[in-house]
Amino acid sequence: MESRPLPAAAPDASRLPRHLGTWNAALLLVTFTIGVGILQSPGVVAAKTGSIALSYVAWIVGAVAAVCGALVMAELAVRTPRSGGTTVFLRQAFGSRVAFMFGWTSMLLNPVAAAAITLVSVRNLGAILGLGVGMQTALGLMWVGGIMLLNMWSSRVVGRIIGGVGLLKISALASVVVVCFAGNGAGAGDAGPVAVAEIISPWVGFGLAVVATMYAYDGWDGLALVAGEVREPARTLPRATLLGMGLILAVYLAMNAGFFHALPFDRIVSTPALAATAVGRVIGDQAGQFVTVFVAFSAASTVFSSLMCNPRVIFALAEEGGFFRTVAYVHPRWKTPVVAIAIYGAMTMIYIASGSGFERLTRYMILGYLPFYGLVAVAAVLARRRAPPVAGQFAMPLYPLPVVLMLLYVVCGIASGFAGDLFAALGGVAILGAGALAYEVFRRSRAAAAAP
Repeated sequence: MESRPLPAAAPDASRLPRHLGTWNAALLLVTFTIGVGILQSPGVVAAKTGSIALSYVAWIVGAVAAVCGALVMAELAVRTPRSGGTTVFLRQAFGSRVAFMFGWTSMLLNPVAAAAITLVSVRNLGAILGLGVGMQTALGLMWVGGIMLLNMWSSRVVGRIIGGVGLLKISALASVVVVCFAGNGAGAGDAGPVAVAEIISPWVGFGLAVVATMYAYDGWDGLALVAGEVREPARTLPRATLLGMGLILAVYLAMNAGFFHALPFDRIVSTPALAATAVGRVIGDQAGQFVTVFVAFSAASTVFSSLMCNPRVIFALAEEGGFFRTVAYVHPRWKTPVVAIAIYGAMTMIYIASGSGFERLTRYMILGYLPFYGLVAVAAVLARRRAPPVAGQFAMPLYPLPVVLMLLYVVCGIASGFAGDLFAALGGVAILGAGALAYEVFRRSRAAAAAP
């Protein structure tokens, strides 16, 4: 059977320079995804499942869901290699209302994640260096403000920094794993089920554990957000996606193995600072403090990729007329979406300045995004119906299995969320409802402005 030829290459619609190669794009995905989740989620997952074996299963199930989502995103991004990713795909499949609601959710919640990571970092440093709350807040504001200005000045420079940070982050976490295995294996024999008060029921507990892993895996859509800045996207996006997700999965499973080897199960469930506690148990508390400092800098470095990737959501929304046109402004010399970056940076700094009150919003993040992840999976099906992949074009392997597994994860995640954390689930619904209302206000105001 003769294969169909590739269509003629369309003009590059991206207004942002393409500067990311395979390796830098993969490390961007690593840096964007690995924040503080892997340092907090293992204890939550263990508490929800009650056993080491089920904890590993939960992490693997979460990884399968994340990889499926990343493959779906990669195929859609190859079809439409423009920055903004999910915003573009949702608008093409479902129209401007759904795209706006995703942009609204992103604008509210993504700065929350960046602020939370920054505060975790400065609090750890403050505890060791003896800094007061005010100084910690000032340090966090300066950190985010500096990275915001750097992102506005040069995405190319930030991309190179992110690559170096990604390598440093992997090396640091690998060192923690090596130290954990150098100990006497305090937790190695604890492999049976443990009675944990947090478990509501085995199925609900396991579902919530998988949702907790997705907090750590969250970021698998990062490359799609900067698809308009990737060189040779048809080749680079799939390769960088698989390379980046492979590195992330290897690091996460190794970290869990190290924690379970170094600490008893009940200590893992009850200890918030797992890395420092595990290392301190093996080679002394002083070394544990050093790890805390190193982890703080590693986590804070996630802000580099956050302020590079996330502003592209509202940039793409505005570029297509779904948001205020000013937000789509690209600086003529720096070639960066400076207004969109400034909005995200400013919102992150507002959350930091507000103290700890905003952190309850982090509970809404995964549950708030799950409906959109499901819609992206459906968008991939619709895109294939409109135009099946041609010979030589990247297509997700084992289709439709990645789509089915992605949808199954979304349904199970939403069901587990409502069963186990009703407040967070209703908070996610409230954010979606506010987005729908905001869209109506925006649409009517634009219509009124356009009327003669």
